[in-house]
Amino acid sequence: MNLTGTMNNDNEKLLSQIVHLMQTDQSADAPADAVQWSKNLFRSRAAAPKKSVVQRIMAVLQMDLSPDQAAFGERSATASARQLLFAAGDYHIDLRIAASKKGATVSGQIIGEELAATRVGLEGPAGTLATEANEIGEFRFETVAKGVYDLSLTIADREIVVENIEID
Repeated sequence: MNLTGTMNNDNEKLLSQIVHLMQTDQSADAPADAVQWSKNLFRSRAAAPKKSVVQRIMAVLQMDLSPDQAAFGERSATASARQLLFAAGDYHIDLRIAASKKGATVSGQIIGEELAATRVGLEGPAGTLATEANEIGEFRFETVAKGVYDLSLTIADREIVVENIEID
């Protein structure tokens, strides 16, 4: 085999040997089931995704508007529900606690972005209550017993926590 004249004799000789080996190769392929088994080894390891780290954000109370107590600039002085406003990074939480005959109703709204499939949990003396916020971030818990609760909101890779909410 004669390639180009620009190659030196050592390279030409090496290429000739490689081409000759490829043309005279008598080796057999591996059995099909062995090839499939070895491919599956790599596929099973690649399929298990690693969990990402969840960022935990503590919410800070910005305002507590109790019923029948007027606050400067607020029009809800005659409301029967207690309104709590929290800030947590790029998110804000409007939480309302209203007394009822069978306990309290806790409702609220998350204000921020990416609220689809937000999980909301309320943990306290009565156990753990869970719900999912709607597309505009609203959620509601009915007949919540008296006590001190922790509210947690799971939004994508963030968990927002509001601790020590007193319900009476």
